[in-house]
Amino acid sequence: MHFARTLLIGLLLTLGGLLPVWGQDAGDGSIYSRFGIGELQTPSSAQAQALGGHGVALRSLNYTNLSNPALWSDQVLTRVALGARFRTVESEGGQTEGTSRLTAGNFDGVQFSFPLLRQKLGVAFGFVPVSQSNFRSRVQRTASSTPFDETLDYQVEFLGRGGLQKITGGFGYRFNDLISVGASLDYLFGTIETQRRTSFTRPNFQETVVTNGVRLDALSATLGTHLTIGDLLRPEDNLMIGAAVTLPASLSGTRTRTIGESLDRDTVSTASGGALDMPVTARLGVAYVPSSALTLTVNGSYAPWSQAESSMTDDDVSFAFPVGGTETLADQWTLSSGVEWRPAGDDSFRGFLARTAYRLGVSYEQLYVSPNTTTTLNAVEARMGISLPTSVSGTRIDLTTHVGRQGTTSQNLVQDLYYGVSARVTIGERWFQERRLR
Repeated sequence: MHFARTLLIGLLLTLGGLLPVWGQDAGDGSIYSRFGIGELQTPSSAQAQALGGHGVALRSLNYTNLSNPALWSDQVLTRVALGARFRTVESEGGQTEGTSRLTAGNFDGVQFSFPLLRQKLGVAFGFVPVSQSNFRSRVQRTASSTPFDETLDYQVEFLGRGGLQKITGGFGYRFNDLISVGASLDYLFGTIETQRRTSFTRPNFQETVVTNGVRLDALSATLGTHLTIGDLLRPEDNLMIGAAVTLPASLSGTRTRTIGESLDRDTVSTASGGALDMPVTARLGVAYVPSSALTLTVNGSYAPWSQAESSMTDDDVSFAFPVGGTETLADQWTLSSGVEWRPAGDDSFRGFLARTAYRLGVSYEQLYVSPNTTTTLNAVEARMGISLPTSVSGTRIDLTTHVGRQGTTSQNLVQDLYYGVSARVTIGERWFQERRLR
């Protein structure tokens, strides 16, 4: 117990020291994070992430899965999980020449859960990222008409940073060995900032910088259910089906436009507010466990983002405030599958390599960003991970690598190749035990 707590404190201090450095990098994502509320994230457990994402039906005693609150009923130990990820994005196409590369790291959230009634009633909390809007893009342009009747070369640089986070908390309850349900209350908040910097080749022209910042927040809720069917095809196997629905939310926000970069920026104009109606998100998953050593999963999700509407209508700030409609957003859906193999199964006396879990996952996604009404953008991703046991019972270290491609170079658009690694530590201990005299 002492070792686990020391390890947790050390990780918190390490991440706390790294976060300020990482936060200064404006460019952890694709140029497509310029639209909507940024690139959407998939909060789930380290196990589910390595298996392609979500894991809506994936029951586990070692992890807390935020994608389905019904799974929180399977709590035996009090658990804390936290992690970080490192990602590189290489982009080509569009109006830029050659290939651009952006690299940065980010905090990957904190999860905390504990049982009120062992494997009956469980409670979970989490602080996780929902979206990221970090990008950098440069375009060279020429003005053919100037007061001096000469051509003028200049460069326009677009920068973006920020995103949304979510604080979630709720419970899961298991009625019996067959069915469980759960619910959570979700608070979304964050700031999205975009900047347009124009610089000129001539020294007598002053550089201009315009910044739009939007503060957003909303309340939502997630409902989930889970079904377990045992001894289906062979003794002691399990077929699991999970479903979860995140209810629609109305993101309210306030936009502020400023000019300049110093701390004493001059405010040019301030919008009193606006709103974006986010759509419902539905997730469905199936997991089959033929034995304690093997797990197979399939997951899907759908969100009708083309129906999202925004009350902010100013054309010149359409990228600074989340906007909806079929001209910029499309229906988003994902399909993923994965396999996990742990040679030792439930045998905790086997060797280190036998108790290590090996995972593979793939996913296909239609992005919710749409450049026009006839074109959709897709992403394909492959993941591989391992879960390392430790000498502390209930504590595991998970490492996951991923590589993917999204977008297209046709129609003067941008294609991204991204790859990276994430690490997460899950600590489990038995708390709230009643002491007994012997």
